[in-house]
Amino acid sequence: MADGIDVVARDAMVEEEVGSSIERTSVLWLTNFSHAVNHFQNQMVAVLYVVIMPELGFGYAELGVLTAVMSILSGAGQGLYGFATPFIPRAWLLGIGNIVLGLGTLATGWVGSFNGFLGTRAVASAGASAQHPVGSSLLVGYFPRKPGTVLALNTSISNIGSLLAPLVAAMLLIMDWRHIFMIVASLSIAMGAAYFLFRKRVEASPELGRSRRAKLARGKDSYLRVFRNRNMIILVMMVGGAGRDMGVNLAYLGPHFKNDLALTTTMVAVALTAMQAGGVVGPIILGWLSDRVSRKGVIQVSLLLSFLTTLWLGFQGAFLPGLLLNLLLYGMVTRSRMSLTQAMVADSLPGADRDAAFSVFFFLGFASAPFWALLVGFLMEGMGFTFAFSVLALSYLLGMSLM
Repeated sequence: MADGIDVVARDAMVEEEVGSSIERTSVLWLTNFSHAVNHFQNQMVAVLYVVIMPELGFGYAELGVLTAVMSILSGAGQGLYGFATPFIPRAWLLGIGNIVLGLGTLATGWVGSFNGFLGTRAVASAGASAQHPVGSSLLVGYFPRKPGTVLALNTSISNIGSLLAPLVAAMLLIMDWRHIFMIVASLSIAMGAAYFLFRKRVEASPELGRSRRAKLARGKDSYLRVFRNRNMIILVMMVGGAGRDMGVNLAYLGPHFKNDLALTTTMVAVALTAMQAGGVVGPIILGWLSDRVSRKGVIQVSLLLSFLTTLWLGFQGAFLPGLLLNLLLYGMVTRSRMSLTQAMVADSLPGADRDAAFSVFFFLGFASAPFWALLVGFLMEGMGFTFAFSVLALSYLLGMSLM
């Protein structure tokens, strides 16, 4: 696998960067900021769950169902964008997705039952589905010479949104949680509108002159080439096999810290912030390193460290210094894996297949998320947090073996 990736990576080095320096900078930071807003509104619920769950009357099992449904809808959407991009500019897709995300978040402020909450969060997840595959493809197209660094920067900036979310959400709990959803919805809607303001400058589609039939045929051929690519199959298996920690973290860590470790809501926010701080630093360091040494080797190290820090978290008690140190390291390594594997996707296929490659990667890679969400929820309900996260930790060793 390493030989094939190295060959494609060298080919990518000869691609010319798209547009002027100002244009590339606009693309980079618009995509970074919208990704951060996306993460902020999604991650804030990790703190809000501690007041939403008792008010709407649902427990860990229902939380697992909620997380699974959100993952399914988000993943299903991600798999289709390779067909959509020949018809709709990438910037428009990102704008539409962010606006739908904002509207779903806004509607969450009006619900009065678990079923209503499930429905509005599902709409928000469907809107959020564009950000990863379309945003990553857009960035790699503009920065083909350093995908590891650029995608790592995008991940780290998005994680700043995740970093701020717990603390801001905790501070905003002086008001009703419904009002918080209504307020933050405006951020996603504003970023969605920004894509339409910048679309002429940051998007140039070579597909505009082709017939609809030709565009569909091109999309189909691109997907077929992706499915025949051995590197892609291995990467998807690795991402699915190694536990989908992001959704699990969002759903279960806040309630665990509150209910099992008896932390106050403020300390729950501090603990989650420590994890998110690691998620800001880790991707930049490992992404930069992966552009200079073996990308596969860097991913293997990150998987090994993910196993160790997840196992540690499973047994970590309420001793705050140990918990915060663990969460910082846990965030650094577990939140780096996706940006590293995205860079390997870019290495593995030519630019013509990039949209389909990222759509397939995120769709199939995220397909395991509902499984992990349900499994961890039922394991926590029946066996407790330590057992559930020990199983999650072992999955990273499975991921190493698949690589």
